[in-house]
Amino acid sequence: MAVEAEEYPTLERVDHVLTCMRLHGGQTVDNLYACACEIDVIAQQIEFEDFVEARTYEIHRHMPGEKGGLFRDSERADEVVSKLDSARASASQRCFIGRRGDTANPETSRGEARPSP
Repeated sequence: MAVEAEEYPTLERVDHVLTCMRLHGGQTVDNLYACACEIDVIAQQIEFEDFVEARTYEIHRHMPGEKGGLFRDSERADEVVSKLDSARASASQRCFIGRRGDTANPETSRGEARPSP
C-alpha cells in the first residue's frame, strides 16, 4: 500500500535521522543520506499512525511483568512491528544503511536508492 510520505511530521523525520546516524557511527554525510533515505522508504510503505504504534510496541516490549505483556503478547503488536520490520528491510537494501558508499559511483555513495532496473 502506498502512503503519502508527507504524513510524517518533520520532527519525527529529524528524530529518526539523528537516531539512525548515532546508531551507525555518527554524523557523517554518508549516514545523513542513508538515514534520510531510510525514513523516506519507511514513510512510503507504512502509515505514520502504524509507525508510531509499532515503535511504541518495540520500546515497551521489554517492560517486565504483567504490564509488559500488553506489548509482548499482542496480535496487533506482531502485525504492526512486522510491517515496520519489512519496511526497514526494504530501506536497508535500497539505502545502504551502515555500509560505506561505492566511491566509483557518486549516486550510490550518498546512500541514495539505486534506480530500479
